[in-house]
Order: sequence, then structure tokens, then C-alpha cells
Amino acid sequence: MTFEKKFAEFKKELEKRDTKDLPTDLAMQVTMTDEDCGGTFYVANIGGNFAVEPYDYKDNTVNIAASAATLKDLLAGKLDGPDAMFRGLVTANGDLGHALAVLGLKKKAAKKAAKKPAAKKPAAKKTAAKKPAAKKTATKAAAEKKTATKTAAKKPAAKKTATKAAAEKKTATKKAAAPKAATKKTAEKKTAAKKPAAKKTAAKK
Repeated sequence: MTFEKKFAEFKKELEKRDTKDLPTDLAMQVTMTDEDCGGTFYVANIGGNFAVEPYDYKDNTVNIAASAATLKDLLAGKLDGPDAMFRGLVTANGDLGHALAVLGLKKKAAKKAAKKPAAKKPAAKKTAAKKPAAKKTATKAAAEKKTATKTAAKKPAAKKTATKAAAEKKTATKKAAAPKAATKKTAEKKTAAKKPAAKKTAAKK
């Protein structure tokens, strides 16, 4: 692997670390001793501005040298910094406290705030669950309105029946009155027919 690729891996990994407790005057030069990816980069935290760049840092507070594999194990927590130095896996010159501070950096803890939205989700579900109930009430109200409309629509039919009954009654009254009128007319006709007979009798006298 080339130096550029290996450096990119270390830079990405170091930028995930919690650097808030690092000394604010730290400047560490790191030399990878591998033949295929040998090279130098620096890790600095000047005035609280953390940076990892692929250059020499001549005005450093500490410089270390190790293989890429050793540096990887140190960052992964598989190797202990002081132990690696004691065993000669890492050589260091300068402020050893600065070197150990960088090599012992822990990954940033997950923010607690990220868990809060997950806790709120059940509440959102509860609100959503209430919506169908509201819809059901609206449907019930619509059904009641429809029934009331149907009932109201039936009333004119009842009125129509009453009107029909009145018309039939009127017809029946007319029919009942018709025979009476006919009887009266017949009686008058009979009376009129009898009168000439009376006149004839008077002539005979």
C-alpha cells in the first residue's frame, strides 16, 4: 500500500477521536518505517485546532517512528503505548506525554441527544392511532345525517297520502249528492205530470 493510502486511513481514524482533552500546544511528527509506505505526517492540536496533515513538522514537541501495522494496533487499542515503547516497537523523542496522549485517544462517545428522537417515536404512533377514531366519529355523524335526510324525505309522501284521501272523500261526497239530486228532479217531474189530470177533472164538472 502506498503512503498516501495509508496516511488517508490514519487521518480518517484520528479525526473520529475525542480530542477535547489533548494538550493545546501538541505537535507530534510521525514517521512510518515501512518500505512500501514509508513517509512522514504530523498530528497537531495548536490552540485547540486539531489537524492531521501529510507533512514534516520541524517545530514539533515530540516525534515518533513505528511501522504502519504498529500504529494501526495502537489506535485500535490492541497495543498499549508505554508497552510498545518498552518493547522497541515505537521509538520516541521529546515530550512522551504528548505521544501517549495521541496514541491513547479514544473514539468519540455517541451523543445522548441522538437517542431522544427514538424515545419520541411511540408518542407519534399514539397520536396517529387516534386519527381513525376521529374518522369513525365523522362517519357516524354522516350516517346520522343521511338517516335524518331520509326521514325528512318521507314526510312529503305522508302529506301526499292525506291529499289523496281528501280528494277521494270529495269524490265520494259528489257521488252521494248525485243520487239525491236525481231523486229530487224525478219527484218534481212526477208532481208536474199530475197537475194536468187535476185540470181535466175540473173541466168535466
